Amino acid sequence: MVLGALGALLVGVKITQARGGLGAEAARKAVHVGMGVICLTFPLLFDENVWPVWVLAALAVLALGALRAVPVLMREIGGVLHDVNRTSLGEMYFPVGVAAVFTLARGDALTFGVPVALLTFADAAGALVGKRWGRRFYETLEGRKSIEGSLAVGATAWVCVAVPLSLAGHGWLASAFIGAIIGVFGMMVEAISWRGLDNVFLPLAAFAQLANYPGLPLESLVTRLAVLIGITVAAWVWRRGRVVDDSARLGGALAMYFFWAVGGWPWLIAPLILMASYVRLMPAGPGGMPRHNLVAVICVGSAGLVWAVAQAFASEAQPWLWGFTMGVAAHQAVIATVRYSQGRPGWPRAAWLVAGTAQAVALQGAAFALLDRGRTVSGVELAAGLACVAVATAGFVVCEPKLQMPYDLSARWWKQGVTAVVASGAGGAVLLFI
Repeated sequence: MVLGALGALLVGVKITQARGGLGAEAARKAVHVGMGVICLTFPLLFDENVWPVWVLAALAVLALGALRAVPVLMREIGGVLHDVNRTSLGEMYFPVGVAAVFTLARGDALTFGVPVALLTFADAAGALVGKRWGRRFYETLEGRKSIEGSLAVGATAWVCVAVPLSLAGHGWLASAFIGAIIGVFGMMVEAISWRGLDNVFLPLAAFAQLANYPGLPLESLVTRLAVLIGITVAAWVWRRGRVVDDSARLGGALAMYFFWAVGGWPWLIAPLILMASYVRLMPAGPGGMPRHNLVAVICVGSAGLVWAVAQAFASEAQPWLWGFTMGVAAHQAVIATVRYSQGRPGWPRAAWLVAGTAQAVALQGAAFALLDRGRTVSGVELAAGLACVAVATAGFVVCEPKLQMPYDLSARWWKQGVTAVVASGAGGAVLLFI
């Protein structure tokens, strides 16, 4: 039934498009909405056994891949999805995102239906509103998106969350605040996603929040919404030196909110020290440097995200904050070393390393010692972890031949992300033996 409905959907949209009833973007979003509506029936069609949904997802991915690879299918039907003037694998990610949420929901219609409804309608609303009424734009990894389209994503997401929660008996005021939080968060996830990855990120992010927010008191929901909006506004208006583009600032805001949501304000200290040091304590970089994009934010946040996820699923007594701090400290040490190489080109290479590492280790170590006060990490363990940061930074400097301006800046960011993961992982391992 489901496979037949999906096939009929593609053929019907193709016929309508051929008769001039739909443009390229409208046809693509018609398929998107149609697929979502069909998927919303899954709790009625299948029990909590997930294998039929994953079989459907695999078949859908194979069929959609055939529309890209088989010439006759590409010519006859593939234009429904591929006539838009951008590179996207969104239709391939869509069934994977749906199947993942169905697995996590374990047969619960509400926690499955709300994320899929958000994926189905919010994304389509953003694309169509942005194309029709978009006037103000911002930069992303794959080009420009409109502020009007993003606001449409947020507003539609709010409806998709608040109305079902209210009808399910969670209270209209709490449902409204939960809808607003998930709406703003979803708007930002869609804004920074590229090549259709929002079709996976959006439903999973909505599910994770929906699994936790309904049980929170109203004042906690109000606080979360206020913090999310405050961090978003601060990131959006921060244009000092134009060192980061729009998607990077929004990605940074999402990361900061996530750190705060799982660990509270202590988890903001290390990133804030890094940002303040970047602006005030490190030498200025040379003019003409390319602005940092979302790849830089993902790499800088990589180690921190690992420890934040551990914090979300473990007790507060565990030293997850120390691992998080070591990851941020490693990034600060690498960034400071690079900035010293750019701002003090006459210094020897070892001096750049010593200056950058000393700054990061001293500031991050002192801040963590004041926060922790020996409750979860002893002085010896703290010193050993900072030594891991210094050694990992030295390894980065040895392996990076051009510190001032690399041949490939994106590769540099990924290398830096690996350095931070190794430093914090090694520091965490030290805790097991001391």
